[in-house]
Amino acid sequence: MARIFPDSKTFVDMPTSKPEAQVIEAFHALGGVNATKDQIQQFLNENFLEAGSDIKMLTNVTIPELEWIDKVTNPDYRGWISHLNQAWTNLTFTFDTSQLCKNCSSSILPVSRPFVVPGGRFREFYYWDSYFVIKGLLLSDQVDTAKDMILNFFDFVETYGFIPNGARMYYLNRSQPPFLTQMVQEYWEKTGDDDFMATALPYLDKEYAHWMTNASITVQDPKNKQKHYKLNHYATTNTTPRPESYVEDYNTVNNGTNYSKEEKDRLYADIAAGAESGWDYSSRWSIVKYPAHDQKESYEMLRQINTANTVPIDLNSLLWNTESMMAEWYTQFGGKSKRAKRKSAYYQTQAKKRLEAIEKLMWNETDYTFYDYNMTAKAQNLEFTPASLFPLWLGAIPQCILDDKDTLSHVYDETENSLRKYPGILSTSYYNTTLQWDWPNGWPPLSYVAMDGMLRIEKYLNEENDDDEKIYTTGRGTSIARLSYTLAERYAASAYCGWYNTGGSLPGLLEKVENATDDGHMFEKFDVNTIGVSGSQGEYVSQTGFGWTNGVALWIFDTFTNMTAPDCTETVVLNI
Repeated sequence: MARIFPDSKTFVDMPTSKPEAQVIEAFHALGGVNATKDQIQQFLNENFLEAGSDIKMLTNVTIPELEWIDKVTNPDYRGWISHLNQAWTNLTFTFDTSQLCKNCSSSILPVSRPFVVPGGRFREFYYWDSYFVIKGLLLSDQVDTAKDMILNFFDFVETYGFIPNGARMYYLNRSQPPFLTQMVQEYWEKTGDDDFMATALPYLDKEYAHWMTNASITVQDPKNKQKHYKLNHYATTNTTPRPESYVEDYNTVNNGTNYSKEEKDRLYADIAAGAESGWDYSSRWSIVKYPAHDQKESYEMLRQINTANTVPIDLNSLLWNTESMMAEWYTQFGGKSKRAKRKSAYYQTQAKKRLEAIEKLMWNETDYTFYDYNMTAKAQNLEFTPASLFPLWLGAIPQCILDDKDTLSHVYDETENSLRKYPGILSTSYYNTTLQWDWPNGWPPLSYVAMDGMLRIEKYLNEENDDDEKIYTTGRGTSIARLSYTLAERYAASAYCGWYNTGGSLPGLLEKVENATDDGHMFEKFDVNTIGVSGSQGEYVSQTGFGWTNGVALWIFDTFTNMTAPDCTETVVLNI
């Protein structure tokens, strides 16, 4: 609470420089709450190393030129993407405690293989970030590194029974959106390694069991009280501040409040659950959608958080996909045993039940969209966010909707409205809560889900149509493929201009912007109001690096062609 560091995460990432027992003894000698700030600073200087002293950047990483680079015909974009491909060398690390003393302590969750970090304050690897990193690594032919990352996650499942939020001890009280199935699928589609798939099955089983045992919730059908569905939500048993955000959480719960012990425990649990969602933090989890007129800190919004009582559409779409893929994979890779057949049938039944629940509880036929379900209100949260697009991306679409192409053609209508309203990438919501997973921020993983899902739906709607048959479009008459392309253009321009305007340059091709002191940054999030501007707000300053931003950018240029790099010194406008 002395606020020695601007970021609470700094301290918990600092290994001790002396044996743990000596550090604890020195801490007790400080005098508790009577210690001065200078005494605390001296204690830290004498007993701890710098944050990140327990990780080591790999220096032997070789990145070949992209095999598909000829797809990128614009010279500036081509040079930039080639440069971005090499950036993996700056983000590939191993944990290394060899320089620590005997009985010194570190907060890392050790793994034996290399990994790619997001960048900035995120010195370790994270669960759902890694899916988008792995997509990028596979496009860069870094197949071994991608496999190492998946195997690290398998080890976590074996050791802890689930995948923690990130590779630090303080993340062991929660997970993150379950993307392990998608990682495995991406790797198999790249390599065709059937033996790897057979190896993966028990780990996927175990992780799925974690979600069903620890994060399931029974939901009554509001139209039929005799009918109940089993779905999943984000929930933790946490009753203390998160160590990596200790000051922020403590102030949220205690500063100027008069909460009971029970109220504090619930709030701490919901804050940690919000972090588990990956959307930390968002109006999706808040009862109140607008900050009070006298709000001084963004954390005050979190006092209205209601995470555990929200049934998220994206989480349940991810688990439906796991169930569907496991039903297939046990048939394909599980052998011919009775056990494999039972497993396949079990997952098939689970997927069927979940899809029925998604249709009954989360599909809104009036708005042509899926929504989170609110257990408190016993109704849908009628608020558009890109989370609504996860079923379209993953295929968690009830058959009655698939059979009605007129209805299906409208599922991106609100996405189009958002893209017409703001000139940048897809907005995270329409609420300005001062939280980072809301307007005006747009996030790479959500824009990816939107783009790839649009291509899948466009293919389903129109791939078999003859010239004289109906062509399905959005309610505004826009091709869904065109919508995807426009978002791809905006994403590429946002990332490229953000990099260029912070000092990015290409020898012989692109001169560094005047007065720039850095060499170009890839932002973790973007401002949807202006192409090329970093996102803002939240618990920490916007980070650079950045793993998932790079991975999505590589996917865009492998998927879309004929894009032209903008003049980043001018206002960039890319209309639908």
